[in-house]
Order: sequence, then structure tokens, then C-alpha cells
Amino acid sequence: MKRHQVTVIILILVAFMMTITATPAIAAGKHKLRIAQTLYPSPSAHMDAVESIAAEVKKKSNGRIKFRIYGPELGDWAELNEMVNRGDIDMMLSPMSASYDARWNVTFAPYIVTNYNEAKEVFGPGGFMDKIFETWAKDVNMKWLGTWIQGFAGVSLSAKPATTAAEAKGIKIRTPPIAAFECYWKKLGFTPSLIPYSEVPTAISTGVVDGQAGGGPFQTYSCCRDLNKYFVYYRDYVEVWGFTINLDRWNDLDADDQKLIQDAVSRQVLKRVEGAEAEDQEYLKKLADHGLTVVDLADTPKRLMEARDDSRECWTELDKLIGKEWMDQIRKEVGLTVK
Repeated sequence: MKRHQVTVIILILVAFMMTITATPAIAAGKHKLRIAQTLYPSPSAHMDAVESIAAEVKKKSNGRIKFRIYGPELGDWAELNEMVNRGDIDMMLSPMSASYDARWNVTFAPYIVTNYNEAKEVFGPGGFMDKIFETWAKDVNMKWLGTWIQGFAGVSLSAKPATTAAEAKGIKIRTPPIAAFECYWKKLGFTPSLIPYSEVPTAISTGVVDGQAGGGPFQTYSCCRDLNKYFVYYRDYVEVWGFTINLDRWNDLDADDQKLIQDAVSRQVLKRVEGAEAEDQEYLKKLADHGLTVVDLADTPKRLMEARDDSRECWTELDKLIGKEWMDQIRKEVGLTVK
């Protein structure tokens, strides 16, 4: 074989080997991701979590993966859902919008859980609700990374701290404009009025309603501490948000980088379970210190179980939006008989 032919063959082999060895470098390339959270600017647990994820992923990827972080300045949570769906924003921490898929109304189902131990098991990594969310997220072009527990809810009142249907008779309360809320607050004895959140302070101060449901201790302290005299911690539902990433963007990442991001999110999800419980207790105390009478339904377990069982009857309202097969799956998981 002539010398120049040998040289050509060697060069071809070298080029081939370079192509092979270059493949992992391309797969594990540099990425700039845009991450946002809605509603709560710094300082907040929400921004802390987003910033912690960005810092951990950047460090463990040796700077290959960097995040540009946004807060509520991008818009409300419905708008942020659209941005992630389209890929204008890569990743978010936000409530899930039911605009694309009505099944996300399940986040308003009363009493799936009643305490934080149950919430960790049900909504935490590998929990049955977390698995359901992962399935649904794909249908809105998102990869579900984990469930952020915002906190348990209750009702703020002016007249009296009602904890039974008899005590609640005649008390008008604002509820979010969602049929399931209207249904179960009626079951609890109140007279619900479906009012948008932005109108809550005016509705209470003008006497249109006597109080408001749909928020927890933090929300009540922020919104209504000067408008109401009582807060009853019904624990009627646990507000949950989602960590999601645009599905196309997720699929662009190699498996190692996906694991890096998933692990960082999972750590924040588990940390938040304890953080949410501590935050609820912190703001219950702040409400009490501000002069409100605080009543925790968990201190009267019989009343809590009565409220839970009565409210769960309203899951039939969610059958229409979510699909009975999905609600029956949830019923089975919590030990209810499926009809």
C-alpha cells in the first residue's frame, strides 16, 4: 500500500474516533434555562426554592447549566402556564391552570388529606397524586418534576368561629368561583358567595360577606387580618403548586442533566413539606398576636372528621370536570368505597 494511501486511512480513522468521542460532549452541552415562579417576590420561600435549584444545578454541572430567574413580574399563574406550555419560559413553580385541561381542578378537591404527614405521602415524590400529576402534565406539553405544598386552608370570619354546620348557619362567606368550593362550604353550613380573589377585601369591608374561604394562615394574614375577628383552620384542602419544565426542552437534555435537575427539585419538594407546616404555624401565631381568635379543627378530631366526610360528598362535582375514573382512583387511594 502506498504511503499516501496509509496516511489517508489514518486521517479517516482519527476523524471517526473524534466524532465518537465528541458525542457525549454534545449531549452534555451548555444550557441556559429560564425559570420563573408566580405570585410571591423575594423574600419568599418560593423564590428561595427557585434560587436554590438554580444554584445547585449550576454547581453540580460545573457551570454548564445556568438559569435566568424571574418572579411575578412576568404575569399571573395562568399566563406563566401558557409561557411554559409554549416554551417561552422553560421551567416554573406555579399553580397549574385548568384552562388547558379541566382535570387540574382536582387541586381544589376538599380533604384528600388532613395533615402534613398525609400530604407528604400523597403529594410527595412517588405519592399517588404526584403520579397522577405527572401523567396529566404531559398532555399540556410539560414534564412534572414535583409538587410544592403551599399550605392548608381555612376560613376567616367576623361573626363567630363556626366549626359545625349549626354554628355556620346564616354566615355568608366568599369562596373562589369554583363549583366544588360552593358545594362543600354549603355542606359545612355556610352560605357561599362566589367572588374573585381581587374583590375579597371590598366584599368583607362592605358587608357583602362575613368572611372568606380559599386561603390559609399566610393568605389570611396578608389579606384579611384587619377585616375579620376569627380564623378557623378547617384544613379543608391543601393548596398545591407544581414544578414543571417544558416537555420539549426536557427532552433536549441528556439523562444525566435530567437527573441533576430532578434531584434538585425533589430536595426542595421534601424540604417544603416541613417548611409549609412551619409557615402555617407561624402565621397562625401571627394572626393570634394580631388579635384574631384562632381555632384549629384538628384540636377537635371528631369535628374534623365530620367536616371531611361531609365535604368529600362534593367530589361528585369534580367527577364532571376531572372524569369519574380519575376520581374513583383517588377514592380508592383514600379508602372510600367506589360506586
